[in-house]
Amino acid sequence: MNEPKILGQFQLEHRTIQVSGDDHGGTVWLRRVHPDPPMALGCVVELDTPTPRLRLYRAEWPDHLRDQAKVHTIEVWTASRRP
Repeated sequence: MNEPKILGQFQLEHRTIQVSGDDHGGTVWLRRVHPDPPMALGCVVELDTPTPRLRLYRAEWPDHLRDQAKVHTIEVWTASRRP
């Protein structure tokens, strides 16, 4: 199995979040890379459907941050798929 490739990153408040995925494209993984320590955050699944779903390993993010993370992740994923 191939390692997921880094598709991009975005800022969410004080966090830098890295988005990675593979060539199959339905799921991407989120990892906080700043501040230290780096930490796996979760994933966005069903990106190729009208209703992608954000799944975080920890549920303490407020709804507005969850929504922003999902929107930014979809933007990174969409940009990575352009030729």
